[in-house]
Amino acid sequence: MFYAAAEYEHMTGWKWALASVAVSATVRGLFPASFIFVLPAQFGLFCVMWWMNAKRQAALEVERAARQETDRRGRQERVQRAHEQAAPEPSDRAAAREAREEAALRERQERVRRAREERERAERGEAERDKETPGG
Repeated sequence: MFYAAAEYEHMTGWKWALASVAVSATVRGLFPASFIFVLPAQFGLFCVMWWMNAKRQAALEVERAARQETDRRGRQERVQRAHEQAAPEPSDRAAAREAREEAALRERQERVRRAREERERAERGEAERDKETPGG
């Protein structure tokens, strides 16, 4: 009867069976001629096992809640990092825009310098050709 109640409460059967045998042997050892003490001892064992199971389930619930809270915080941090990476702060955007503008300015200056050098080479080439052909 108590074994069925223990199974109903989702307590492990082998622990109940082992404890039940130990309690029965102890009671029969202490009171060899009396069967009447075995039933209250089994009831007491059931109460102790039920109390321990309730404590275990409460501890599991606390642990599960802590794990869920930790997981929730981790997910929130990942979401926050993803938002930060997707939409940088205005100062970061301004710095990136300034860097692009500087790069574009340097590129324009480099193109102007190359065009000037090429034009100077072309002018020197024309001047040398004009010197080579006297009287035109």
